[in-house]
Amino acid sequence: MKKIFAILKVSLTGLLTLLFLRIFLLGQDIEVKMEDGIPVVYNPKQPAPLPDTPSRLTLIEDIRLGEPDEDMNYPFSMLSWLCVDDEENIITVDNEEGCVRIFDKTGKLIRKFGRKGQGPGEFQNITFVSVYDGDKIRLIDPSNHRFSLYSRDGQCLEEVKLGEYWRVQRVKSDSRGFLYANFTTVNRVDEEVSFTVDLIKFDPDFQPVMTMGSFTQSRKRNEIDMVERRFGYDVRSDDVLVWGMNTEYVLNFVEPEGKIIRKVVKDYDPEKLTEEDRKRQYILSFGERELPPQIKLKYPKHFYPYGYLICDDEGRTYVRTYEKADQGEFFFDVFDSQGRYIAKFARPVSEMPSIIKKGKMYSILRDRNELPILRRYTMVWE
Repeated sequence: MKKIFAILKVSLTGLLTLLFLRIFLLGQDIEVKMEDGIPVVYNPKQPAPLPDTPSRLTLIEDIRLGEPDEDMNYPFSMLSWLCVDDEENIITVDNEEGCVRIFDKTGKLIRKFGRKGQGPGEFQNITFVSVYDGDKIRLIDPSNHRFSLYSRDGQCLEEVKLGEYWRVQRVKSDSRGFLYANFTTVNRVDEEVSFTVDLIKFDPDFQPVMTMGSFTQSRKRNEIDMVERRFGYDVRSDDVLVWGMNTEYVLNFVEPEGKIIRKVVKDYDPEKLTEEDRKRQYILSFGERELPPQIKLKYPKHFYPYGYLICDDEGRTYVRTYEKADQGEFFFDVFDSQGRYIAKFARPVSEMPSIIKKGKMYSILRDRNELPILRRYTMVWE
């Protein structure tokens, strides 16, 4: 009899727990479903954090690089890319000068190497920089068809030719040295141009391992898409790839072997492209110059759900959307490691958060009329 009561007690406890979780999730408008053996997290339009968990973010600026010194010398001619090592040194790329600058965690310049050119130790257009094996720096220079490994003092340790993949874009690295990148194949037939974009995983020697996703689009030769269809992706510190197509608000969480372990879906209201938005997109692309009359610019009626995403070293994913705050800033949606929508915050349109590490956010402030600024913020979660 005691055994029967014990079984009933366990069963009742489990049933009540499931019922409580079901009621709680419904109350928060969050639902988790198993679809084809994969948990899919359905999130509402507004954040729904768990009780007693941080959900409000405050950013406190603690470093600003890029402003002139007393002699009106600017540290950057261009601020193209950056990464941060485990000692919080900030490694920046300046493609105008073809150089790499390294600042310590206080913002003091401690090293500079490289110059514009095609020879040894010279760079044309670096599109990727990351820290590898503790204190080494990896660089991709498509214009020179090179994938390079440098020591922190600027000595070239190894170079690999990019071969057919020299046009890779938006490269991300995991902790083991594997890389994820866009690769675009262009096909022109008469007046039509088609683009096939693949999201490819490469090994540390830049050999392709697998294709994570792919899409194809076409347009007339004289047309330009002013709102880009693209992959959004980054790699968490546990080497889980988070990726999706920005045409729908669905994120895939993928383990290093390529298996999808979770999907995240978020409800949203499509944001209309206003005339002001069109003007801003034009200036970002072409500045003040006028295009030939035969060029046709294509604008969709609405923005895509998001522009890009980044991950921090605590499992969170930050998605830059086109939802606007009162002052015209764009909102970032924040998801925890399980894909729950926990917070949102706004940043100016011209500010692009690029790295989040050790409780610090590193942003590049880009404005066509001003020299670039690098901002670092201390992140306070409450």
